[in-house]
Amino acid sequence: VEWGGRVVAVITDTEHEPDKLDQAVLGLIEDADLVIYDCTYTEEEMERRRGYGHSTWQQGVKLCEAAGARGLALFHHDPTRTDEELDEIEKLAKEGFAGAFAARDGQTLTFPVSLHKKR
Repeated sequence: VEWGGRVVAVITDTEHEPDKLDQAVLGLIEDADLVIYDCTYTEEEMERRRGYGHSTWQQGVKLCEAAGARGLALFHHDPTRTDEELDEIEKLAKEGFAGAFAARDGQTLTFPVSLHKKR
């Protein structure tokens, strides 16, 4: 979504190949102000969940770093996770990418209009 000189990319229900960055996703999220990324699993869980059509917070971090994105909203959480587990994932993601945070139900984000066109 592009508006007011801002870019927000929503990447959901995507499954990445091990040790590869999806070039199509990189193109969509390049220089985005915010990437809302499918973070259902961890890399450890992904080994058992291949074929489910979801991704990991670790892959979201790698993609955002490579694409020069400024923010990463971890969403599409595994519904069996506790709040404590999500807090830990958020902490780990922030260690790898300062702009990462766990999206929460009802959360609202505001982006001021930018006079600089992104694309």
